Amino acid sequence: MEHIGVGQLQCRLDELINYLTPFMSLINCHMVNYLTDDYWNEFVPQSLRAELPTPVEVQQAIEILFSNDSTDLQQFPALAQFLEMSKRHRLSSTTELLTSVEQLDQLLNAQMQTQLNIKEFMSAKKCHEVELTAALINKLVKSIIDDTNCYIVDAGDGKGYLSSRLSLEYGLSVLGIDANESNTKNALSRDSKLQRAWNGLTERAEILNQGKTPPRRGKKSSSRETHINTPTNKYKTTSIYITTELNLSDLVKEHFKDELQVVDPCICLTGLHTCGNLAATCLQVFHAQNNCRVLCNVGCCYHLLNERYSEQEFFGNKALMKQSTDFGFPMSRYLQERKVKLGRNARMLAAQSIERTLSAKELPNISLYYRALLEVLVCSHAPDLKNSLQVGKVQKFNNFIEYVQKCSKKLNASWLAEVKEDELEALLQKYESDKHYLSLFYLLRMSFAPVVESLILLDRLLYLKELGYTHSYLIDLFDAVISPRHYAVVAFKETSIRR
Repeated sequence: MEHIGVGQLQCRLDELINYLTPFMSLINCHMVNYLTDDYWNEFVPQSLRAELPTPVEVQQAIEILFSNDSTDLQQFPALAQFLEMSKRHRLSSTTELLTSVEQLDQLLNAQMQTQLNIKEFMSAKKCHEVELTAALINKLVKSIIDDTNCYIVDAGDGKGYLSSRLSLEYGLSVLGIDANESNTKNALSRDSKLQRAWNGLTERAEILNQGKTPPRRGKKSSSRETHINTPTNKYKTTSIYITTELNLSDLVKEHFKDELQVVDPCICLTGLHTCGNLAATCLQVFHAQNNCRVLCNVGCCYHLLNERYSEQEFFGNKALMKQSTDFGFPMSRYLQERKVKLGRNARMLAAQSIERTLSAKELPNISLYYRALLEVLVCSHAPDLKNSLQVGKVQKFNNFIEYVQKCSKKLNASWLAEVKEDELEALLQKYESDKHYLSLFYLLRMSFAPVVESLILLDRLLYLKELGYTHSYLIDLFDAVISPRHYAVVAFKETSIRR
């Protein structure tokens, strides 16, 4: 397996930046202003607009997008080219920069193991993520670290889904860390329940793996061949905010002080969907602390990243993000030298899933269209509130008039309550065709989501490569439709490899 080089990543990042730059205003736009700022004419290329002169063509284009039929899309060549360019710049189209689990197995000379599909105590999505992440971490630590001195630190532990699986199925010692104390308490409670049910769950899973039907719950198998695990106390939790100054080695020794071998622990730092800056912090901790031998991180919530150079923070987010002293983007020296910036709306877009949207054939919720109409009312009746009115979620409405009534009560906005129904009806009629155009614009803008995410993830990989971590990889770990944030950053230090 060929190692990915710094120059290779720099070239790809340059390509992404060159592609995204002309579209950054579109990417950073706020859908609230779709009607007031005439986004369709402002941002959509003229050649594409010419192909879609009426709502009829727009609806045809949407149906073709949902059908995933590239042949039918050729009747709209400008649209086809627009979408093809975005696909070409996605990480999924750059296979030479990705490492498969199978390739990593070959590198580690890891033995294939049967994975238990245990669906209880979590959603199907979380089951998919936990099963694959736990198996990957187990292969990493068993291939790289001495078992007797191996400790997992799970950053952003949450409810302990991953930690419990690692300790119960694979017998690994895990310290779950979460900044929220209530999360750590709930995680221990869940783990206690899971331990009591574990033997029955694993028996059912192993029977299912054999292609057999397990007995009904409450009845024991007549020929039980599964190994009975005795519940262990290998999972600990602590509530603390993770920074590069937090000494993970001391923390492990403190919580596993009853284990005599904890003198100089080898740590695998992991995190499943670490939120915002925590993903970047994990990479920095891995580099800063010698005892961190292995890294396996799946990030999420890009909108909560603290950018080094961005000034485009919508509403109150700019003040909120200034409370964080560390920067999560860009991480690499290469992008820092170029002062690359994204903006909050771009980062929010990166957290959306075009794969899931197209698979589910999901158009934006009607509330998005109604909110754009509401902004038209803002401009005509309360122009000083333009770009500053935060409505949030509005529930249980049957039409635009009810939506406006709900908003006026929620915001205590007398000016909005005074708007007559005749004006609201006229507004709906005026912008009736724009509803279809807004839906297609939403999908066109979303086509940039995986490209922006690619920029964020490749920046993280380049950060590790610049620091000399030859063994650093981006792994496409999950099904993109089931789990939109499906890439894992994996790295291990050269001296960790067991010969």
